[in-house]
Amino acid sequence: MNRKTDINISIDAKIIDGLVQLNETQKKILICVNQDGTLAGVIADGDIRRAFINGSVPADSIRDALNPNALFLSELSSADEARSLLSSKISVIPVVDARHKVLGYYQYKERQDDTIIKNRSVTVLGLGYVGLTLALIMAENGFAVSGFDTNQSLLESLREKKPPFFEKGMGSLLEKHINIGLKLYESIGAARSDIYVITVGTPVIGAEKEPDIQHLRDAAVSVGQVLEMGDLVVLRSTVPIGCTRGEVLPILEQMSQLKCGQDFYLSFAPERTAEGVALQELRYNPQIIGAYDSRSYDLTARLFNELTPTLINVGTIEGAEMGKLMDNTFRDHLFAYSNLTAKMAESLGLNFHKLIDAVNFGYKRSMIPKPSPGVGGPCLSKDPYILKSTFDFLGIDAGLLLEARCINESGPAQVKRKLEALLGRSGKSLQACRKISLIGMAFKGFPETSDLRDSTSLWFLEQLPDPSIVHVYDPVVPEPDLAALGVTPVSLEAAFQDADAVIILNNHKSYASWEIQGLLNTMNKPAVIIDTWYNFDPITFKTVEGILYGGLGND
Repeated sequence: MNRKTDINISIDAKIIDGLVQLNETQKKILICVNQDGTLAGVIADGDIRRAFINGSVPADSIRDALNPNALFLSELSSADEARSLLSSKISVIPVVDARHKVLGYYQYKERQDDTIIKNRSVTVLGLGYVGLTLALIMAENGFAVSGFDTNQSLLESLREKKPPFFEKGMGSLLEKHINIGLKLYESIGAARSDIYVITVGTPVIGAEKEPDIQHLRDAAVSVGQVLEMGDLVVLRSTVPIGCTRGEVLPILEQMSQLKCGQDFYLSFAPERTAEGVALQELRYNPQIIGAYDSRSYDLTARLFNELTPTLINVGTIEGAEMGKLMDNTFRDHLFAYSNLTAKMAESLGLNFHKLIDAVNFGYKRSMIPKPSPGVGGPCLSKDPYILKSTFDFLGIDAGLLLEARCINESGPAQVKRKLEALLGRSGKSLQACRKISLIGMAFKGFPETSDLRDSTSLWFLEQLPDPSIVHVYDPVVPEPDLAALGVTPVSLEAAFQDADAVIILNNHKSYASWEIQGLLNTMNKPAVIIDTWYNFDPITFKTVEGILYGGLGND
């Protein structure tokens, strides 16, 4: 039962008041109540039209138009009984107590579960990397999608069909769907739908890097304010285990005065895409689903089955929450292993990259990743800390998680030490350099992205003594975003020209097309180049006079 009073109207109101309220609530029926809150009848838009035909005017009393013999149910009636009575003709049934006081209502929307899922509208809360890509793919698959975000500048950019970040194929989907299949709103009331997908960010904050779920709480409040009978809420944000049930569910129930599993439905379906290829992966990546109950799973499965053919029911909301954190934390550990072992390979004079290729060849049991200058980005840099928060809550030592994070966060400092050592061999010092160039500022080069969030390239930049001498080049990140870092954006050629040192910090595919010999010859020799991703065979640099080369795991 919906316990809201949004469709209640006083018996003393005027017909015009009823028209206004019908328009504001987007409902077809209002419940008329006496001054003591008891049921007087109902009034529909058809009743008002008939009253006008019979000579009534907008200023007349609503008593002239109401239906006093409306069907109603006792508070002791079950939801199943209400469902059996609701229809397209009887779309609202008031619920009254023993004194005939109106407590709430059932509505026909609840029975729309029996129709195909595409008949349901969807609101996506949060139009960042996760939310916008999902909203566009849903629109592409025929859903009526509303996008809700509190970032006004983001909404203005999207209304102009300008991609707010790089994602392959996004431009054409924005052109096709903005203001058509995907409509944008800054008011949750205007974005009211049958399905709400929450994708807001959950950062980690403070020295202890504790998860901050305030944005998630705010989103739950917003959804709870407009939640109606039969609606589905899907969480897609990365959260601590137990957050959906312990934090979000109580807010939804309190704000809506509805009961989960009876009046509305709830599930957790984590995002599993990689930036740069998200629009493609949403179409084929298996979708994990953990639901409050079987009905919640059924609705969520039907929703995502329109996007991807493979669904995985993990049984519980908590299982889905943990599954998301397991994925990213495991990958963080794999990278930590390689980044740690690369140091040993250097000390032994071994080429770790070639060794990895050798042991991985034809042996799929353990595919060892290549080393990197640390592991950043918006997911792997925080998800281990979110998982750790549950370990801490349960009193289980999570030292392994922290050790892996420490290794991956120490990468930029290791690159700085290597730079200082190579500059020393060239007769220069870091403080005396006139120009240092950084190549690749996005947190990864492949799949390509423009995302600078928690990029290890930025962590490395923070360690340089004088940003005024730093020049940067990135094949994807817009120049204004680079300039905002307090450095000088330049072309590829300008990055090498007269540089004392060039550090390649990610692995964008365009690097393979460089005329590297010509670029090296324009540097301020003796000069240093550090290729942290083994984009080039070391011999490429070592045969050029005046160039001192450094790598990770292969000096």
